This record gives sequence, C-alpha cells and structure tokens, in this order.
Amino acid sequence: MRPGRREDLPEVTRLWEQEVIAGLRDSVPRDDVMRRLLTGFDWEACSRVDEGRGAVLVLKRDADARPITRVEAAAAPPNDDVLRSLLEWGVALSRAAGAPIAQVWRPVGTAGWLRELGLEPVRPWWRMDRSLETPLPPVQPVDGYRLLDPAGVPAGAWADAYNHSFADHWRHSPRAPEQLGMSERPDLSLMAADAEGRPAAITLCEIETLRADARPQPVGLVASVGTLPAHRRRGLARWLVAESLTRLKAGGAATASLYVDGRNEHRAAELYSNLGFVVTFDTTVWEATFP
Repeated sequence: MRPGRREDLPEVTRLWEQEVIAGLRDSVPRDDVMRRLLTGFDWEACSRVDEGRGAVLVLKRDADARPITRVEAAAAPPNDDVLRSLLEWGVALSRAAGAPIAQVWRPVGTAGWLRELGLEPVRPWWRMDRSLETPLPPVQPVDGYRLLDPAGVPAGAWADAYNHSFADHWRHSPRAPEQLGMSERPDLSLMAADAEGRPAAITLCEIETLRADARPQPVGLVASVGTLPAHRRRGLARWLVAESLTRLKAGGAATASLYVDGRNEHRAAELYSNLGFVVTFDTTVWEATFP
C-alpha cells in the first residue's frame, strides 16, 4: 500500500461505484459533494491505496463532543483479504491518532470478521425509498404553524434549527451553515415556524442523478428531517415530508430516498413507512472504542 493522493479521487469513486453494483454500498456521492466532503483532507496521512485493488480513507468528525473517525474502504473486485487489510490499517490509524471511536459501515450480514479487528455492531442504519410515480400522501398543514420563505431565513438560522433538532440524536455532529448541503433550489428547503415566527421544524432536500444506481433517476433526496424538541408530536415532520415529496416530484425526481437510524427513539422509521417509504438498503454501523 502507498499513501493516497488527491489525484486518486477518481479511482476511489470507481471503487465505490463497483461496490454499489455489487450491493456492498448504497450510493456514491456526486463529484461536487465528494470534493466538499474532502475539503482539507490530508491524503498522505489519512489514506492508503492498494494499486488496482482497493483504497481506504479515514475521515474525522466531531460527535457527542468527541472526535470520531469513519473508515471508508473498498476493494474491487470484492476481495475480503484486501478489504480487511485496508480496514485494519484505518482502524489502527484511528487509534494512533487518539480518536476514542472508529466506525466502519457495511451492509448487514457482510464482513462478520470485523470483530477480529476489535469492532462490534452497534446500530442499524437504513435507506428508505418510495416511488414518486404513485399517489403521494396528502399535505396536511399543522394549525398554529406556517412555512417561511427560505429567502428570508438567514443561513445561521438553518444551522441553528438543524443542530437543536438533532442534538439529542445518536452520534449527532453539529454543522455550520456551509455544511448543510442545502440545494441550489430554495423551494426544496422548508422551515415551519410557530405563531411568533420561531423555527419549529425543517426539511432539506436535493435532486440528484446518481451513477451506478438502480433507482429510477433522478433521485429526490430528503436529506434532513428535524423537529425542535418543544414542537415534537404535533405532525410537523409528516407535513414537511409530504410537502417535500410534492415539490421533489414537481422538480422532476422519479424516486424519493432518505436515511434513518433503525433505532431512532422518535419512531421516525414508522412515520416514513406510513408515508410510503420502504427499507431498501440495510447497513450495520460497527464501532471500535479505544481508551
């Protein structure tokens, strides 16, 4: 293995696409999203490439006020020996760098040997999809709330609403406005406010055409659905997601997709199921915890 270079990004993307085709990865981000995710990434220190066979990137973020690494490795054609060596390097780097937790995300039922690297399965993570060609759920506004004009909402208010909505969620990572990945389409960013104009709930959506992806394209991604604690259990999430589906379809999307923690204590998956979504990709989050 050799240290990675920025010029290796197309090869990393190709490896990830091959994993999508093999059913070992749910999707590959667009090139511009990849570049944004890797802004400031230290390729030499935090990546390794096995020429023609695989690559691994060790990404770091803060969650629960602690640094957490995510070890992203791919080997093609699917090769457990190469994958194992790449993941082993990434987990060892995480520990040496002082991260208290290293994560590896793999499809359910694969890579049980991760236990031998000191990892344990800790969480199911689901992608849920629904067609936008079938009848959509009715849009039912909630009394006492209204949708704000996105153009009149400062960027910082979106980030504050996001962070307060998800602060009590598992492995929450606070985000700055530029990290929200808000669509260039203002009509796909929804914020519900109470009678005093205070943010109560948000959805952030995008429309993407994804490579090596079996879903009908384009895909309308419901990227974030959050409700501030004081406004939960009032139907705001149902209202905003239903409204988002209507707008995504009008924008040309053929499929809607979202991601949800399979153990979300707010029963989010149940809500999405009631809105016509079904689980189509089941991932297990594995973690190694270091002293």
